Amino acid sequence: MLRILVRIAGVLLLAGGFAALVADGARSLAGGSLYVTTLAGILQATRPEVRQELEVSLGSVGSSTLFYLFTVMPFSLALCAAGGALFVVSHKERGELGSLPEYSG
Repeated sequence: MLRILVRIAGVLLLAGGFAALVADGARSLAGGSLYVTTLAGILQATRPEVRQELEVSLGSVGSSTLFYLFTVMPFSLALCAAGGALFVVSHKERGELGSLPEYSG
């Protein structure tokens, strides 16, 4: 039961990543130049105090490195990577099949 919930969450994150990619593509076509929504842009738009919270919890060196990673990572890539990871984690391992029974007929 948990595996199907994790797989559904992975598929929804993948769908969200592709929707963000389509939105960025439409925005780029309409504007005439390449436009990519970054993860940092989404975080600052939803929670402007996130940089201060990162500095408090990680220190200035860790937060600057992490925040730099967030500034260059596209939002659609982050969603697709998270969804793909959940999808792979929920994959059921297949057991070994063994040998086939011999036909005598």
